[in-house]
Amino acid sequence: MIDQVDIHIKSGNGGDGAISGRHEKFVPRGGPDGGDGGNGGDVIIIGNRNDNTLLTFRYRKNFQARNGGNGSKAKKHGNNGQSVYINVPIGTQVCTSEGKILADIKNDGEEYIAAYGGRGGYGNVKYASSTNQYPVIAQSGEVGIELDLRLELKLLADVGIVGAPNAGKSSLLMLLSAAKPKIANYPFTTLEPNLGVVEHKGQDFVMVDIPGLIEGAHQGIGLGHEFLRHIERTKVLVHLVDGSEAKPDETFKQINTELELFGRGLSDKPQVLALNKIDIEEVKVLAEDIKDTMGPEAWRFHIISAVTGEGIEDVLDEVIQALEEIENSDPAPFRYDKADENVPTLRPEPRVQGARIVKNDGVYVVDAPGVERIAERINYEDWMARMQLYRHMGKVGVVRALENSGIKPGDTVRLGTVEWEWE
Repeated sequence: MIDQVDIHIKSGNGGDGAISGRHEKFVPRGGPDGGDGGNGGDVIIIGNRNDNTLLTFRYRKNFQARNGGNGSKAKKHGNNGQSVYINVPIGTQVCTSEGKILADIKNDGEEYIAAYGGRGGYGNVKYASSTNQYPVIAQSGEVGIELDLRLELKLLADVGIVGAPNAGKSSLLMLLSAAKPKIANYPFTTLEPNLGVVEHKGQDFVMVDIPGLIEGAHQGIGLGHEFLRHIERTKVLVHLVDGSEAKPDETFKQINTELELFGRGLSDKPQVLALNKIDIEEVKVLAEDIKDTMGPEAWRFHIISAVTGEGIEDVLDEVIQALEEIENSDPAPFRYDKADENVPTLRPEPRVQGARIVKNDGVYVVDAPGVERIAERINYEDWMARMQLYRHMGKVGVVRALENSGIKPGDTVRLGTVEWEWE
């Protein structure tokens, strides 16, 4: 099972605004008519209940949305870039490459915009005024966002079956649900978690069979480290112990130790202990003696056979009771409260407002994205274009910000990729 992958995404660039003027016969002083550029496409991650693993990302790890089209004459707007949708299984967490969680996809069709497309640039028609009737400036499109993301799948299930390899977990899941896990008489038969829906006395819940855990699982030994994360989403654990082992009590305590060492609240989850394989006569005879060796943690103790179904009813009754206790202990479902500062709110990065000046090695660096995008489109051999850029800088406060920063004639100004000497 592929349950953790790294991907690279890039949203579309915005299209450039057009610099154009009307040139129609018998229409004097036609004026500007350059249209705006189209917005770049977004990168959107969406939950899909038909996907169960992240296997498709083994073959495709780069996703790029389409760029917006450039504006054109006659005030024609460029086409918006097509967004790209990335389907992920329900239960997938979207994280940064450093592990910070950005989104948790828990529902079919739930969307998270991982990267917004760049805005299209304004055409020259947007800069026309009574004093500038034919602007020769326009904006370039915003550059899209480029990110490395990590997708981590944590299966959503109500009940998790844990235990040592070959304890009978897959047999129990197959007995209780329509799931068809692989079953064989050797350890580590189950190489990936299996989900099944269990119905009992008019109630149903989702159960997951976690591959066998051994000593050191919390450190990645065996298969445990890859799959312990799936237990995080469960509410109740059915701890299955093989009664035919030489020392089942030691195995029981060893698995609980691994849950505690892995952390993340796994050892705090309610456990229903089921001693399996009482269809073997020796296990049936020794069942009560085994119970006495389990210790105080085994107060929800049941004797079962995953082959014949003996004792299963009692286990399911206990599981439903534990689920109800958890539900009743939370009087109201969690809701996001905008007033709660501890609740993360996912929203696009705020746009920079106004102009900020930073002096770097004697160079006055202007941070004003909207103006930077105009500077990228300027023909600096055109005196009128340079003057219109300067006037626009004065209009949006860049000139004042530079003067407040102490700039003097002869100092160097950097705006985006453009540098010039201040006069």
